[in-house]
Amino acid sequence: MNIYLAGIFLGLLFYLAIGLWAGRRVKSLDDYYVSGRNATTLFIAGTMFASMLSTNGFMGDTAYAYSGNITTLFIINTLCACGYVIGPLYFGRYIRRAQVNTMPSYFRLRFNSRRIQILSGLIVTVSLGAYLLSVLQATGILMQSLTGLDRLSCLLISFAAILLFTLYSGSKGVILIDTAMCVCFLLSTIFVGYYVFENAGGLASLVERLTLNPNAPKDLLSYHGNTGEQSPFTTIIYGVTLGIVWLITVAVSPWQAGRNLIAKDEHTIFRSGIISAILTIYFLLFLYLIAIAMIEIYPNMPRPENVIIYAAYELAPKALGAFLLTGILSAGLSSATTFLSVVSFSIADDVLGIKLDSEAAQLKLTRLIILAVSVAVLVMAYFELASIRIIAWFASTIIAASWGYVAFASVWSGRLNERAAFYSMIGGFAGYLGAKAATAAGLFSLPAWLDAFFVGLAISVVLGVAFSGKQSKSERAFLKALHELPKSEQKGSEYRQDIRYGYAFIAAGVMIMLFLIIHWAIPYNKTLGRF
Repeated sequence: MNIYLAGIFLGLLFYLAIGLWAGRRVKSLDDYYVSGRNATTLFIAGTMFASMLSTNGFMGDTAYAYSGNITTLFIINTLCACGYVIGPLYFGRYIRRAQVNTMPSYFRLRFNSRRIQILSGLIVTVSLGAYLLSVLQATGILMQSLTGLDRLSCLLISFAAILLFTLYSGSKGVILIDTAMCVCFLLSTIFVGYYVFENAGGLASLVERLTLNPNAPKDLLSYHGNTGEQSPFTTIIYGVTLGIVWLITVAVSPWQAGRNLIAKDEHTIFRSGIISAILTIYFLLFLYLIAIAMIEIYPNMPRPENVIIYAAYELAPKALGAFLLTGILSAGLSSATTFLSVVSFSIADDVLGIKLDSEAAQLKLTRLIILAVSVAVLVMAYFELASIRIIAWFASTIIAASWGYVAFASVWSGRLNERAAFYSMIGGFAGYLGAKAATAAGLFSLPAWLDAFFVGLAISVVLGVAFSGKQSKSERAFLKALHELPKSEQKGSEYRQDIRYGYAFIAAGVMIMLFLIIHWAIPYNKTLGRF
């Protein structure tokens, strides 16, 4: 057993120990579904960012940056980060007041409608179930390349890890394990980054060297990046469009905004959003800088998706490299555990809606559903019934297209009623899938600024507005109660702490702006002789 394989297995054992420890503290359904609603800022931010990053952040996104598109990625991430602030302020803190276990359960209470709960539960199951399948496949492939084991063994190891992390301890274990995984890949990336920049000639002069490097992709460091066959305007619009898509996604999707249900209070929701936003901008920029620094060391890499893995193997000490590889694998596993828990809880609570006599029996049923879902996903992964196309078709963004409008309007509209919400969700879901299917079949093409997401969202908004009208008495009463600030949230000291987080967020924005101007824009233009 080499050091890399040993590091991965030690990491898995460590995470499993955390899950077992957390599982022993599960005493009720609230503990299992929403971690007793007592999660702190650190753990909410940890689980949100860990589930967001996944293996795609370390492999797909870094390959995109290495190929000349770091500026596009930065635009996307900056807008995405805004969702971590907008979401908690205008949606997340309100759904927590509903004291529900899942987001479809919130929609049921808000509109007094079982059919909306079932519909939204099915949307969660289809979209995140497909995402879970693709993440399991990607994690298995990554483990296969890192360990040298056969495909089936790697799938079984990934399956066992994901299942055991989730089955026994539920949300209580998932948030602890996600946070531990988040710390793992954050620290390992920072440490390995030191060796990459050292081998590349230092971070301080990286921009100048890459500007003069004939092997660097065209326009790597320009404001628009490598445009390929497109215009700079089209490339920028593409980044802005995807950034808005992910802004809405992190604001309202159950695998991101749904984490607000487990927060100990509304102040925790806001603060964890600030931390997640800062991590999204700062850490991912650092990761992409590592990727483009590798151009100085290994230009024209045949498989750029392995750029960070190569750095771990070839540039860092073996123990540190093993730490980073474990971190990359952890990023995938953390996303998978989140998806498995969200999908399984939604099937148990929202789609099936089976209510047993005791909490113990209900907890056992939920665990059986988690087992059934994970086995079904394993079978589909083994027979390769899904591919990367699954991500394009059923990515988690379909949820935001389906109920992005309904989510915000459910809090702020006095006219959105049950019928409007129901048809709005159906329209958004069908519109997204229809646009994806039509473009994939070549029936028509969409411009860069009109992603299939916006087709679904537009249909959702139109139907939501068209069917809106007078709300029922129960709907009006629930909406009114939703805007009543609980006494437990009315502590002046907590709001003063929130303000400090707000100022920290502003300071972080100013600092990143100055960094990009002083260490990127000015050196780049000076090297080109523009001033």
